[in-house]
Amino acid sequence: MEDIIIIFLLVSSLLAFLAAAILIWVNKDQQHSNRFLGMLLIILALTNLNDVFLYKAWFLKFPYLHKFVLPITLLIFPLAWLYIRSLLRGELKSRGKDWLILIPTIACIIDLMPYYTMPIVDKVTYLKEFFAHPYLQARFSEGILSPYVFTFVRVIWCAVFITLNFRLIKQFRNGSSKTTSTQNEVLIQWLAIFNWLLTILLASSFINAIISPLFKTNMFLVDLMSGIAVITICLKLFTQPRLLYGVYQPVASYDTINEVPLSIQPKENQKQEKPLTAEKLETGFIIEKSDPQIVISQADCIRYKKIIETFFEKEAPFLQKDYTLEKLVIDTNLPRHAISAFVNREYGMGFREFLNRYRVNYFINNRNNPDWKNLTLEAIAAECGYSTRSTFIANFKQITGQTPSEYLKNV
Repeated sequence: MEDIIIIFLLVSSLLAFLAAAILIWVNKDQQHSNRFLGMLLIILALTNLNDVFLYKAWFLKFPYLHKFVLPITLLIFPLAWLYIRSLLRGELKSRGKDWLILIPTIACIIDLMPYYTMPIVDKVTYLKEFFAHPYLQARFSEGILSPYVFTFVRVIWCAVFITLNFRLIKQFRNGSSKTTSTQNEVLIQWLAIFNWLLTILLASSFINAIISPLFKTNMFLVDLMSGIAVITICLKLFTQPRLLYGVYQPVASYDTINEVPLSIQPKENQKQEKPLTAEKLETGFIIEKSDPQIVISQADCIRYKKIIETFFEKEAPFLQKDYTLEKLVIDTNLPRHAISAFVNREYGMGFREFLNRYRVNYFINNRNNPDWKNLTLEAIAAECGYSTRSTFIANFKQITGQTPSEYLKNV
């Protein structure tokens, strides 16, 4: 049983690190919220690796690592709350008081400071006794506080954020129109599953906190549930790239936004030379606040179109490799949910494709640029705002039906 759990924990840690890398460093959309989820997965991965070290008694070889991960486990549930809150409320940066979630972690570090500063020789002696007597492993604190206190404090602390998460999801559902709920169905289902997995993990910790003192041993339950939760979260992200890469319908602010469909006349097919304006949805939209003030009206759609396209033509932000929707919000001073919805409906595509079409157009318009004559295709891709040559070729073929080389040859 122990060997199975170890394999389970190692696999879950690997998947968590991979998903976190994509969320933090690869995905350039939804960077603010994805950082929270990425950090959460990294902490879960470190926690599972810590459990492997316990099972294999590797802390005897690396005594200074023992209890190193413990304080940051207090950040798992607060990070989940920040992740859900930032998504559902369209936040682009943290709030001033968000740093308060660090207080329990700091308090835990202070509590464990006598153990951290213990001489290595004494720590090794303690760890030998620790692994020789299983009942000691039921103690979650070698610090100032009495045994088992940390476990119950952590359960209460985490339960607060689980409750806040369910409250956020419920408020969004109750405050959204049918259209908004439909558009964000995938996202809401994901957040609900995500929070339920954390709830089950918390419940297993609570059961462990009760059973461990009675049986004088540490139970497998928490470790098993931690591995299951992490693997389920990662598989959900990997099997639904829209969640992993942030390509889902724009989120409307649940306490202020209602969406009302507005039909308009379909446009005639246009030439493919202008891919940015060729594709349009046949429905417009209005987003209204609960008060008389209109957030986005049909007239605002025209205004947004002028602001965004003028900004792209004059400033060419698409030439920046790391340009994101969040940066566009800051540069244009337009509401994030409004820009997301506008790009999706006005151009019939997500922001990433919108950006790539400008890059492809830039290549087409500058194909005879004398400065490019001696450049490699990889260098030209960089000039157009792409990080890699392969991404440039893939996007170009997806948009035009030809590779850049085929296009130039046909021209």
